[in-house]
Amino acid sequence: MIEIAGRLAGGRKAIMAEATIPGWHPFEAMIDAHCGFPVRMPPSFRPAKTAAQTYVPSDKNGVLKSVKGDDFSRLSTYHAHSMLRKVGDKVVRAKDLMSFAAFVWLIGEHALV
Repeated sequence: MIEIAGRLAGGRKAIMAEATIPGWHPFEAMIDAHCGFPVRMPPSFRPAKTAAQTYVPSDKNGVLKSVKGDDFSRLSTYHAHSMLRKVGDKVVRAKDLMSFAAFVWLIGEHALV
């Protein structure tokens, strides 16, 4: 028995693609491709929803004292989030991806995202 495990670079993006394209399973497609099997595509490889990765910036240098408004599940298009900084952490004014305080992933109808 052969076991294959895989991870797509940017796995969150693959998860979001799967949620927006009906019938598309990117992780299964990657394993099939590595095994030499034909990649199965849905009949209509067209997104039914829109996905967005948003960034919550740190606007100043210093120590994070509190976080307000981080109940992202209140958003109708909320999918997931990752807090990169917690209270007590040093923060710098956001300049690049890893200097942001949080990432939030949204999936929904195009007009809502």
